Amino acid sequence: MNAAPMPSQPTAAVLPKRVAVLGFARSGQALADALLARGVSVSVGDSRTEDAFADADVKSLRAGGARFFFGGPEPGGFLEGADWLAISPGVPLTVPAVRAARAAGIAVLAELEIAWRLLEAEVEGPGGNRWIAITGTNGKSTTTTWIADILHRAGRPAALAGNIGAPLSVFLDENSPRDFVCEVSSFQAETLDRFRPDVAVLTNVTPDHLDRYAGMREYAAAKARLFARQRSSDVAVVNADDPESRNIARELTARRVLFSRRGRPDGGGAWLQDGELCSDLSGKARRVLPAARLSLPGAHNVENALAALAAAACLGVAEEPIVASLTGFSGLRHRTELVAEANGVRWVDDSKGTNVDATAKSLEGFAPGSVLLILGGRDKHGDFAALAPLVARNARAILTVGEAAPLIERALAGRAAIIRCETMDRAVAAAAELARRGDTVLLSPACASFDQYRNYEERGDHFAALARKAAGISGERHGA
Repeated sequence: MNAAPMPSQPTAAVLPKRVAVLGFARSGQALADALLARGVSVSVGDSRTEDAFADADVKSLRAGGARFFFGGPEPGGFLEGADWLAISPGVPLTVPAVRAARAAGIAVLAELEIAWRLLEAEVEGPGGNRWIAITGTNGKSTTTTWIADILHRAGRPAALAGNIGAPLSVFLDENSPRDFVCEVSSFQAETLDRFRPDVAVLTNVTPDHLDRYAGMREYAAAKARLFARQRSSDVAVVNADDPESRNIARELTARRVLFSRRGRPDGGGAWLQDGELCSDLSGKARRVLPAARLSLPGAHNVENALAALAAAACLGVAEEPIVASLTGFSGLRHRTELVAEANGVRWVDDSKGTNVDATAKSLEGFAPGSVLLILGGRDKHGDFAALAPLVARNARAILTVGEAAPLIERALAGRAAIIRCETMDRAVAAAAELARRGDTVLLSPACASFDQYRNYEERGDHFAALARKAAGISGERHGA
């Protein structure tokens, strides 16, 4: 697993002698491996016990000199001698090791931040890397992947990294320049320090993760950190239709490029007008393509397409690969993904809709009275009542699952028939009984998955398997 040491003067200037890595998931493993290869002493901590990890991964890093602290590391031994504490995206800043590090003056940095510093120090070749970073509450995964797809079609060496794709540290053994397209969560942004993207995108900021943040101001501030180091020569692509995003945009140093579904924004950018995507970023205003030709349906995907179009144009990509991607990109799993269709009933997996705003944007894309909506999971302090108008218009029934079911039922009482199902198996069985030709059974939970599943992917896969069975379809999931 360990790469051969890569001593270099730039790297020596970047790295300290010892780094503590908190979180031994993919990003923590990749970073620990890269640091050991560069002669840094590493201690690794995780809240889980050692038997939760592949034996080969632990043995390989131990052979390289890493010390391990499993089962919730005590700060003393774990942080001993450390100059930096590197944390994985899911690690809260309130855990004892992080609080102890800050109290001791140890820098707390995201894996993304450290890998970026190394890649900037070690890259060889003309031009260097270009950095494209995308954040936001909803749409960031689709937008990130869409931008990477555009760059690939344009013939650019592009890497999908960060909160989606591979951890950035995976690319540290490759030293040729490329375009890094990074999804950045609010959790990652909290511990960015010097990271400076050439193009940064803000899709929107709507209520989410309020079980972790004190309120919207704190949550929005975490998102805004992605733009903090940008200069006037850099670009910030911002959703002009979203109030919180506009507030952040007012404070930016970077050149602001706006996108909007409501017409041409002040100063231009990318926008929707008379059903067509338009842009003036490569010169005079022009119509790029009709929204009906986009490969992904729904109003939310018009926003994602406009953001991707704006970012790609700012990167100098020609119109031909942009249009080819906007009309040919197949989308993401678990994001309004058609997983089964039979007898006039469609089964759609939107398990990635983990907050109220994401579910609202998904729900608005369906015909009135046609949706059997599966809601629930672990509450993230969302305002379920905000779904009421869309539920009343588009949903024929709500099937609730998980811990948040009572909250959802109180918030949406009287808006549609509500059936408490508790589990996904029961929800799909009930939907199969209720569904009639023209209906869509939509899993868009507006909640986290952790009460019954490891992650939203597992939840979506379970729904898809049950949906295929209910539809009488055998084999793998299909459609996108």
